[in-house]
Amino acid sequence: MLGGRRNPMKTGNETSARVAALFDRLAPVYDGAATRYFPFCADRLVDWLGLRPAEERILDVGTGTGAVAVAAAQRIRPLGRVLAVDVSEKMLDQAWANVRRMGLHNVDLHPMDATRLEFREAWFNRVLSGFSLFFLDDMQAALREWGRVLKPGGQLALSVFAEGAFDPMAGIFRQQLEARGIEFPDPPFAWFRLSTPERCRALLESAGYGDVEIERIQLGYHIEKSLDWWDVIWNTGFRGLVERLDEAGQEALKEEHLQAVEGLFEQGKLWINVPVLLVRARKPHQD
Repeated sequence: MLGGRRNPMKTGNETSARVAALFDRLAPVYDGAATRYFPFCADRLVDWLGLRPAEERILDVGTGTGAVAVAAAQRIRPLGRVLAVDVSEKMLDQAWANVRRMGLHNVDLHPMDATRLEFREAWFNRVLSGFSLFFLDDMQAALREWGRVLKPGGQLALSVFAEGAFDPMAGIFRQQLEARGIEFPDPPFAWFRLSTPERCRALLESAGYGDVEIERIQLGYHIEKSLDWWDVIWNTGFRGLVERLDEAGQEALKEEHLQAVEGLFEQGKLWINVPVLLVRARKPHQD
C-alpha cells in the first residue's frame, strides 16, 4: 500500500467495531452499479471545491473504496497528496485496488478510527468525507477532531444524503422490517441526522466551523428491474438491517419487499431518488 500500511487498527468503541464489520462484508460489492452515485458524487464534490494541481495535503475520512480520495488525487497531482482512512480493512483493500487501477501515486491509505486520528495538529489543507459522518455516534466530537488536524483557514467538505433519499422504497422497507419485530432508532436511518441544510449548518457551527455553504444536487437514476433496487439494499448499509433477521426471514422479506416495489414501476422504470447535500466550511484562522 502506498506510503506503507499501519498496524491493524483498534476500534475506539462498539459502534466503530460494528460499522467496521458491516463494511468489511460490503466491501466486495460496494463498487457495483447499484452504488454508482458514490463516484459520481465524489467528482461533483471535488469539482465544487475547485481542486486543482497544488502542493497541498488532503485527508479523506471514511474513504470506503476510495471514491473521494481518487477524485481528489487526480485533481491535485503531481504535487498534492491524499491520505485516506477508514475503519474497514477490507474497504481499504478495495480502495487500494482502485488507486492502482487509476495509476495514482499520490494516495496513502491507513486503517484508522475517524474519531481518533493519528495525525498531528494543523497538518492538512482540507479534510473531506463522503457519506460517513452520520455513522458516528458523536458527530460533533468527530468534527472537532477533524478540525484539530486541519490548518487554520483550512476547508472541511462533506457529502450526505438529503431528505427523501431512496423513498418511497426506503419507507416501505422500514415498515416491512418493523412488522417483523425489528426496532428502529430515532431517527430510523443514520443519514436522517444530517439530511437537511439546517441540521448540517447547526452541527458544523456548533463544532467551531464557519463560512458554511451547502448545495443540493440530484444523483438519482432509473432502474428496469426490481432486483436492481435490492442490490441497493444488499450492497449498502441497509444490509445491516436485513441481517438482523435469520436466513429464512431475510428471504421472506426480500420476496415481500420486491413484490411491493414492483407496484411502483411506471412504464417499465423505477426512479431511485438520490438527493445529496454537498457541504463545505472553514476552520477559523487563529487570532
